[in-house]
Amino acid sequence: MASDLSKPLPWSTHLPPWLKDLQPETLFPSFVAGSITGVIGVIRAISYAALIFSGSLAESLNVGVGIAVLSSAIISIVVALTSSLPGMIATPLAAPTAVLAILAAQIVQNLDPATTDAPERVMTVVAAIAIGSLVTGATLWLLGTVKGGNALQFIPYPVVGGFMAATGWLLVRGAIQVMTGEPLLLSNLTEFMGRDLVLHWGSGLVIALVLLAMTKRYHHALIMPGILLAATGLFYGVVWQSHAPLDRIRAQGWLLGPFPAGNLWQPLTPAGFGQVHWGVITQHSSTLGLLVFVSLLSLILTNGGIELALGRDLDLNQELRAVGIANVMAGLGSTMAGNQALPSTLLVHKMGASSRLTGLFKTLPCFAVLLLGPAFLAYFPKPILGSLLLFLGLDLLWQWLYQIWFRLDWVDYLTILVTLVVVNWVGFMVGIAIGFAMTAIQFLYGCTQTSPIATDAESPLSGVVREKSPKEKGDWPGLAHIEGKVDWIDLQGFLFFGNAAVLFQRLRSRLIHPTDDQSPNYLVLNFQAVLGMDASAVLTFKKVLKLARDAQVTVVFSQVSEPLQRQLIRGQGLDLESEYCVLCETPAPLPGQLPPLDPPSVEVPAVVSSEGIQAPGKANPVQLRANAGP
Repeated sequence: MASDLSKPLPWSTHLPPWLKDLQPETLFPSFVAGSITGVIGVIRAISYAALIFSGSLAESLNVGVGIAVLSSAIISIVVALTSSLPGMIATPLAAPTAVLAILAAQIVQNLDPATTDAPERVMTVVAAIAIGSLVTGATLWLLGTVKGGNALQFIPYPVVGGFMAATGWLLVRGAIQVMTGEPLLLSNLTEFMGRDLVLHWGSGLVIALVLLAMTKRYHHALIMPGILLAATGLFYGVVWQSHAPLDRIRAQGWLLGPFPAGNLWQPLTPAGFGQVHWGVITQHSSTLGLLVFVSLLSLILTNGGIELALGRDLDLNQELRAVGIANVMAGLGSTMAGNQALPSTLLVHKMGASSRLTGLFKTLPCFAVLLLGPAFLAYFPKPILGSLLLFLGLDLLWQWLYQIWFRLDWVDYLTILVTLVVVNWVGFMVGIAIGFAMTAIQFLYGCTQTSPIATDAESPLSGVVREKSPKEKGDWPGLAHIEGKVDWIDLQGFLFFGNAAVLFQRLRSRLIHPTDDQSPNYLVLNFQAVLGMDASAVLTFKKVLKLARDAQVTVVFSQVSEPLQRQLIRGQGLDLESEYCVLCETPAPLPGQLPPLDPPSVEVPAVVSSEGIQAPGKANPVQLRANAGP
């Protein structure tokens, strides 16, 4: 469907870019994709508002909905117009929202109900959310302006995993509170086994599990909204069958509200500044700093995922500036911080709607909700909103606790578990700090267990990548008979999170941006002098394989020790079932040990088979294997 909708007309190829977006073949898919992602964004925004405005703030949920929905619209417009990728979709994300929920709970806890009324508490929370957006936006914009994007990619992978798993558990706890009205604590676990509470959170759990199973099995844009719509219809079908009035259903805690009349968007005004307790906000400045860090981390992860999935380079510094400006605008509008949305961005590109108009059309459902006002919110079932939060939390836990188990060593996995536990028992900052400390200790221990002496004939060079000259390539008979361009790269030292980003940039440049504008046919990675690697380095080779497959370049892994082979295969950094990934069994001789063979009298293109790289009619002195285990 995407190819039919997005196929340009012959005469439209000569139009300026802004006029091409207005052509029917671009306008229609942009409208459809924008409307779908807008509806999904509205549903998520309402659930995020319910997470932040829970507990004693639940009676002001209408204010939270206005904040989240308008934030989705503002951030979508700015990012759509300023991103380096046409068709980029932006919206509030789960991880920064979890931090805002913590910030709101801290503020409410510090405000004495005996001396402060509800409007003061709400306005203080709104002010804190706006300040968080302004600080986040200014920081991201500044980092992008000074071109500090590349220096931000040194976060250890296990620490990221622990942070994402902790975010998932916080979303699960928040979902339980949204559905039951009670916080999930060790001291009150037995209360959740009561019949009434079990019905509330149990119904949401069933919907969340259905969402999780169906979205894993079917990758369609309408799966999630379709299931939520069907669950809402089923809920009201049961209510209609019971003949119970809605007031009784609402009194039993199944529906949101009631809410006071008025607009959903209630921004800060000069008259409202007097109701804000600024001292309480400054007491939690560390949480605001955490919001900046989490937003930055989310941006790096999202941009990396988009680059890997679409096979396109993004200008990280431009993305920092785009999201920074968007968050500043959101803060001026008294709304929450947001970021690029990976699933929605991939969706619009799959639908052939990679136009800047898509992000603008996404705002139509947002503005429709703001015009409807708070009346329709009173008919939202709490289990539906809670199930969406529960689904997002379980999805993160599934990815970062279960699936990651099969890809990491036990030490890296232990870092994820410890970070998860500490974040939920002590706090985000302490948990992340302990995760960094464990990763640093692991790195130092790995360095002490490996010899610092390189096995190469030459002295080790500084950095990660060392490239051989064309003459040295002939020293290996297995490559001397290959027809096509061969890039030979030696890897040295310990590959870890500190140099993984540099390694990826160098390898990617050889695949996508070669100096002679001719991509290689083969990329040989010599692991002879590699001392070890961590999970971040394994992830780098996984990305390289994806880029090589897209560019139709064969990656040859040479002299990989068996422990490194197992680590690469486990983390999907070495795919022996791919025709573009080959593992060399025979060591490559050192420079000068073997003279280059005479070239064949007749040049015959090389072929890649299950037995390796081989010129037809010639015996291949170096056996390669592509489909066998280590």
